[in-house]
Amino acid sequence: MEWKCLENPPSAMPKPLRTSLITSNRTTQTLTTIHKDILKIAKQAFLTIVADNKTVKIKHTFRLGDTSNLGVIFFLLGGLFLIIAPFLKTSDITTKIIGIALGFLIAVFSILTLIRQGADGLQIKDHTLTFRYNLKRTTIDLNSNLKVLMKTEVLKIRRVGSVGSDFIIVTHFLQNHTIETPILKFQLDHANAENAKKLGTN
Repeated sequence: MEWKCLENPPSAMPKPLRTSLITSNRTTQTLTTIHKDILKIAKQAFLTIVADNKTVKIKHTFRLGDTSNLGVIFFLLGGLFLIIAPFLKTSDITTKIIGIALGFLIAVFSILTLIRQGADGLQIKDHTLTFRYNLKRTTIDLNSNLKVLMKTEVLKIRRVGSVGSDFIIVTHFLQNHTIETPILKFQLDHANAENAKKLGTN
């Protein structure tokens, strides 16, 4: 297997890693043996992995201290302020309507983003894959035509007057012939890129 990590903008996607769900011999039984280092990396990526003889579950865990979530909470508070502000001082009807509508949209988007953080994940049980991605729940029967693709990309965030941050984003897709459906995504600091790839394949 060849690993490739994207060092360019996300548009230049790398060749995916392809692993058959059936022919790889990685059944639910074999997945129950999870090395401690994998669980440690999963914790860093805010993922919870639980496995027994019949079921494998991978869930996102809510991370209040994460920078992105703090940003979402900031937008939520901003949306609530836009809803309340027109009533704190004299405003015309148009200003109130615009403020409430815009604040409501921002607040709803923020709340859904926070809910998604704790709701997304996947489960393998009885040769059936059930996953929730962007709050959409899907159940698929596993068969030999399905493959898992893993793609990586590097996200670079730059701020004026600061060094900025680099993250590696790992996304798993379920491929059925030519159709690719995202099923799981996580990210780590780019300094932990090798750990991210290790977690993505185990």
